Amino acid sequence: MKRSSKWGLITLLTVGLVAPLYWQGSQPAPLRKSAEPGPAMPKTMHVQEPNHQAMIQALQAKKNKGNETVVAKDIARTAALCVRDCRTMLTEIANELTHAATDADRQRILRDHLKQHSQFVSIRYHQDGHDPVQLGSPLNPSLYATAHNYAKQDEFYVSDLYHKPGQSDPNEQIGMTLAVPVLGYPPGGNSRVTGSLTADVEMGHLMSVMKSQDEEMGTRTNIHGANGANEQLYKEPSGAIGGIHTKQATTRSAKAKVDGTAWSVQVTSLQDRGRKHALTVPDEVLVRFQRALTQAEINRYTTDINGSLVKTTLRNGYIFRSSTSTPADMIAYFKKQGAVIAEPHTHARKNDSDLSDGSTDTPTTTTGTSQRVVEQPNDTFYSSNQWNLPLIKADKAWQTSTGDPNVIIAVVDTGVDLNHPDLQGKLVPGRNILAGTDTPQDDNGHGTHCAGIIAARTNNLEGIAGVNWNSKIMPVKAMNADGSGSVADIADGIYWAADHGADVINLSLGDYEDSDYLHEAIKYAHDKGVVVTAAMGNDGIGQPSYPAAYPEVIGVAANDESNETATFSNYGSHCSVTAPGVSIPSTYPNKRYVALSGTSMASPHVAGVAGLLKSINKNLKPEDIRDILQKTADDLGPAGRDDYYGWGEINVSKAVAAARDTVK
Repeated sequence: MKRSSKWGLITLLTVGLVAPLYWQGSQPAPLRKSAEPGPAMPKTMHVQEPNHQAMIQALQAKKNKGNETVVAKDIARTAALCVRDCRTMLTEIANELTHAATDADRQRILRDHLKQHSQFVSIRYHQDGHDPVQLGSPLNPSLYATAHNYAKQDEFYVSDLYHKPGQSDPNEQIGMTLAVPVLGYPPGGNSRVTGSLTADVEMGHLMSVMKSQDEEMGTRTNIHGANGANEQLYKEPSGAIGGIHTKQATTRSAKAKVDGTAWSVQVTSLQDRGRKHALTVPDEVLVRFQRALTQAEINRYTTDINGSLVKTTLRNGYIFRSSTSTPADMIAYFKKQGAVIAEPHTHARKNDSDLSDGSTDTPTTTTGTSQRVVEQPNDTFYSSNQWNLPLIKADKAWQTSTGDPNVIIAVVDTGVDLNHPDLQGKLVPGRNILAGTDTPQDDNGHGTHCAGIIAARTNNLEGIAGVNWNSKIMPVKAMNADGSGSVADIADGIYWAADHGADVINLSLGDYEDSDYLHEAIKYAHDKGVVVTAAMGNDGIGQPSYPAAYPEVIGVAANDESNETATFSNYGSHCSVTAPGVSIPSTYPNKRYVALSGTSMASPHVAGVAGLLKSINKNLKPEDIRDILQKTADDLGPAGRDDYYGWGEINVSKAVAAARDTVK
C-alpha cells in the first residue's frame, strides 16, 4: 500500500503501486467478528508436516527483506516495454512511408502519426537523395546523423537516455531517440534500405513510475547510462523472463539490465521504516442516519459542533468538520442524535479500431463459453513479458472460456484511461464519484493498470493479454490523483457499481482502520450477488487490512514468478488465495504500458477469473466463486491453508473446469 502522509481519511489507498515493506515480526492480528456466517471453505485439510514451522519461519524471514529486486524488475521491464512498443510503432509508420505515392502523402502520414502517438515529441524522415522531413520539436538533433547511419545498415537504433532541454519538472526531464530503416522497392529489383525514420521520445512516465515505486517500496532507484555513449540495440536473445536480467548486488541492492539496450537499473533498499498508521482526516467525522437529514437538522448539527457539512454521500451519509470539537466529541454527539454509524473520516490507499455494440475479439456462445481459441495470444508483449498468465494456467483455461461480454467487472479505483487503445470496446459506462459525473478518467494510472490485467483487448496484435478476454470493465473513479481516497467515496463507488450491473468488483486498495461505513457497502454488494476481491496490502505484515479482511471479500496475496510469496505481500488468516503480483505489465494512461508490483496487481487476476466463472454459470453466488477458487488453487508453502498463500495460487484452468461442472 502506498505510503502517504494522508493515511487518515479512510483513503483506501489503492494497494496497487507497491507499498513500502515494514520489516516486523508481528503475528497476524485477530479478525473482527461478523454477525453473518463466513463463506464456504474447502473441507479437506492437510496434516502439518514436521517441517511446517520451519517453512513458516522461512516465509516470515522473507518479509524482513527489502524490495530492491522487485523494483529493479519493474523499472527494467517498464523501460523495455516502452522501447519495444516505440520500435513497433516506428516500423509500422516506416511501412506506410514505403508505400506512399507522393511527398504530400508522406507528409500526411508523418503528421497524423505525430498527433496520434503522444510519446513522440518529434519525427524525422530522411530519404536518400532528399532533404530530411522534420515534424515536431526535436529534443537532441545531434543524434540524428548517428541514428540515420545505423538505420541505413538495416539496424534498429536506440540512444542512451538523456535530459530534455528546458524542462524544470524532474519527472519530464528524460528522453530517448530511436530510428528504424525505411525500405524502398526499385523497379524490377529487390527491396533495400532507402532511408531512415527517427523519433524523439518523451520518457517522463518512466521517471514517474520510478518515483512512485520508490515511495511504495522504500527504495532508491537509479538508471545508469543517462547522458553516456549512445548505443545500438543489438539483435540479441531475450532473458529468461521478459528480457529482464536481475542479480543481487549486495544484501540491500539489486541491478537489472534493460533488454537489448545499454541501460541498467540499480535499486537500493533504504533503512527500515516504521508502520504507517491509518490516514485520518483531521477534524472530520463520517456519519450515517437511517433517513436523509432535513436542512433544519443539518443547520442545527453544524451549529452545535461549531462546524460545517463537508459532503453528503449515498445512503444518507454525511461528512462533518469542526475546528473546535474533537472527532471523539463529534462521534459521541452524533450517536446521541441517532446516527447509525459515526466514525473518524479516514482515507484508503492504492495497494500500488473500436469494437461496436458489444462485439469482442473472440466469438462467444450463447452460454457465455467461448469457442475454442488459440492457446497463445498474439499480443505484442504476451510471449516475452507476461509470465503471469501461463503460471496460473490461464492459457489452458482459454480453451474452455474467454469470458462473456455480458459479465461486468467493476474497477473501483483512480479511474481508467477511457482512450487507451488496448481497452477500446472493453468499457461500459462508469462513474466519477469524486466529481459526480459520468467521466471516470484516470489521472493516476493505477486503475488503468488494474483494468488491463483483468480484461485488456486480447489476441489483437497489440499490447498485452487480459485474464478475461471478453468480459467488460466498469470504471468507477473513487480515488484522487495521488492514489488515495475517502472511505466514503470508495463505499459510494461500491454502491454505484452494485446498483448498475457489476457482477464482480475489484478493490486494489486498503487501509488498516476498520470502517463500518465501508463494511456496509461491501455487505450490500455481497447480498446482491456481487463477487468482491481486494488486495491484502504491501507492507509485509500480518495486520488485517480492510476491505480485504472483511468476511465477504476474497483477500488476495501476491507471489512472484517462482511461486514464492512476494517480499512486500501482507499475510494473515484473512488471506484466501494468492496470485501473481511482481513486475506485472499492463496498460497505463497515454497509450503506455508499464510493469508494476503489488497486491494491487494480484487482486485483478482473481477478479478476472471470477468473471470467467460467472461467464460459464451466471447463477454462481459469491460463496460459490470463493469455494471454487480455493478448492482448485495450487497449494504453495506448508501443506494446506496457511497465512501467506491462503489456499494457494489460483489455477484458472481447474477453476473453469469446476465451474463447468456446476452447469446443469
